[in-house]
Amino acid sequence: MRNLIQRIAASATGGDNTGKTYEDVIPDYSSMGYKKFELYATGRGASPDYSKGSKYYADMAKKHGLTYSSFHLPPIKDNDPASFEDALKWAQFAEELEIPVCVFNSFKKESYVSLLTRMIDEVEKRKFKFNLVVQIHEGRAIETLEDIVDVLNEVTHPRVSALHELGSFHALGISWKKVIDTFWPRIGLFHLKDMIGPQSVPFGTGEVDFKALFDEVDKIGYKGDFVIELSPVDKENTNRYIREALQYLNQFA
Repeated sequence: MRNLIQRIAASATGGDNTGKTYEDVIPDYSSMGYKKFELYATGRGASPDYSKGSKYYADMAKKHGLTYSSFHLPPIKDNDPASFEDALKWAQFAEELEIPVCVFNSFKKESYVSLLTRMIDEVEKRKFKFNLVVQIHEGRAIETLEDIVDVLNEVTHPRVSALHELGSFHALGISWKKVIDTFWPRIGLFHLKDMIGPQSVPFGTGEVDFKALFDEVDKIGYKGDFVIELSPVDKENTNRYIREALQYLNQFA
């Protein structure tokens, strides 16, 4: 048994798509059967309010029977000390919530490695326990598989690895299997989408062979989490699709 139900997280993108706040989506997702949730520091509808403090978010998760799978640090701007300090502030927030994986992002490829190196140095110095993952993301520094290869070749720290962003790779015509073959064992987190070409579709209606994916995950021995992401055309149905995604993936448990 894979115990998938304990390893599947809902993403804060649900708040984006529905216009709901963190306080709205947390009880929703808990009632659907989710046990984990992925937080974004900023820029998402369901992002936390830093002024409420980490304890508020720890208590909310506990109240609804959830833990946090992962946390998106805010992207760091080049040559902007305030931006780096803001990311550190949120890193401390994530540490206080005992989140195991933080997603690192910046805007320019030229400075990505130096900023990531600075961040992992700070993580080590402050004795934070979480690991960092490198994410492919349109419009930011890392946009291709080769970009991640370049970064991980330069930043060899064992607590830095790749985020398997299945939807983005599929949209680029890169199979989930090629991503695993390229980066394993340096994969720290999976983001899952079902896709037809570049378009996100409800789980079970697209081109992604999830049975084969989970069989491969078993084979390589990945023990981390899987975050459900959706970017539906009909955003008003996001909550239904999030519920159905968990029901669909549960058949592979």
